Amino acid sequence: MIKDPVLRWTVTIVGVIFVLMAMFWAETMHRAWREFKEAKKSEKAGDMPMAILWYGTVISFYTPCSPWVNKSISKLFEIGKNAEEKGDYKLAKDAYDEIVHRIYSIRSFYTPHKDKQTKAKTLSDAVKQKIKT
Repeated sequence: MIKDPVLRWTVTIVGVIFVLMAMFWAETMHRAWREFKEAKKSEKAGDMPMAILWYGTVISFYTPCSPWVNKSISKLFEIGKNAEEKGDYKLAKDAYDEIVHRIYSIRSFYTPHKDKQTKAKTLSDAVKQKIKT
């Protein structure tokens, strides 16, 4: 048992902060997982615009080391590529733009997945040129 009251309060406060941060991280990971499942359902049903929206929502639940965010970004690139191959440039643009805008929405003192955002922006610009012609 800690006898010094200042040290005891300090340990208690640090412990409470740690527990709250862990709970926040776990809840955010759970929400990302749940939204990812919804995205997969929409994709399986063939509702690509809704799948794009769900995958984008997963990106908004960014937490460091989240596998769901990485998988969602990959799925959006895949949807965009498949749509381009089928000639559906609007859907491809929507998929790439979802990556760009959702990553913009999660940045703080650093931007996670900046390289993927840049790649998506480049692909989106290329698809926009195809739409114009």
